[in-house]
Amino acid sequence: MHHTQGINPSVSLAVVSCVLFVHDYALTLAKEIDLFWLQPRQTWAFAFFVANRYIGHFGRTIPEIWGVFFGSSDSPVCPGLLISNRVITAVLQLIGGMIMLARVYAFYNKDRRVLSLLIAVAVVCLALCGWALSYHQPAPTSKPTATAHGAHSGCRSQITSVEASRWAAAWGGQLLFDALVFLFTLRQLISVRSLGKRSFIALSLRDGALYFAVMTAANVANIVTYLVMEDPYERSMLSTPTNMLCAVMISRLMLNLRHLEHELSYTTEVGSIMMQPSVDSGF
Repeated sequence: MHHTQGINPSVSLAVVSCVLFVHDYALTLAKEIDLFWLQPRQTWAFAFFVANRYIGHFGRTIPEIWGVFFGSSDSPVCPGLLISNRVITAVLQLIGGMIMLARVYAFYNKDRRVLSLLIAVAVVCLALCGWALSYHQPAPTSKPTATAHGAHSGCRSQITSVEASRWAAAWGGQLLFDALVFLFTLRQLISVRSLGKRSFIALSLRDGALYFAVMTAANVANIVTYLVMEDPYERSMLSTPTNMLCAVMISRLMLNLRHLEHELSYTTEVGSIMMQPSVDSGF
């Protein structure tokens, strides 16, 4: 690992994010095996859960740790690693969005009007993400001058103010989509009268509210960091924590809903309402 004077906040946050991600994985592995691997696997729920869980592991954690301990800002490997990280970030956010979309669509008994609105907003989010990913920094006209980050540890790139604005807009689209999902879930809870189904959606709302609160705070902090930080190396320092936190929250939400489905499936009332867990919850 390349060392510099002082503590690099961007690298430190990346390491902390990876450690917490692995720690959460270890805490929930037994539940994952019981609720997903030992259950029927020919479902979209299983595919989405595994994709969210393990793309985060192999696509973010391992490359991030390698970049921190074996890379530097001037390493020839870093450009490819940075591009890969950005693509994986977009993929994880896309998977998380699809899971939330399927969840709301199922709660509304597959109402196509709800699906159409969610897809429309998702398309806008994808367009913003593609807009951010398509930006190419202009080639420097002169050799960069030495700065405090001249021997910058880890694979970290400079984010120009133009690029920062694009990524702030992309994360803002994610924030809008999360807000819409939360409002749809809240509306469904208010309109449902059946006790069994209401209990199920109440738990989903609790988890959804927690997800929305945590991700809103993380997204707002991430967006503000992109827009106000002057150091080009630190503008994206909350991108990795926000992305990995989203993956953790989505995994927790799916585990909690699957656990509740297994508990409620033994009752007559919920059995008549929910029919198959994969139908009404999407999980």
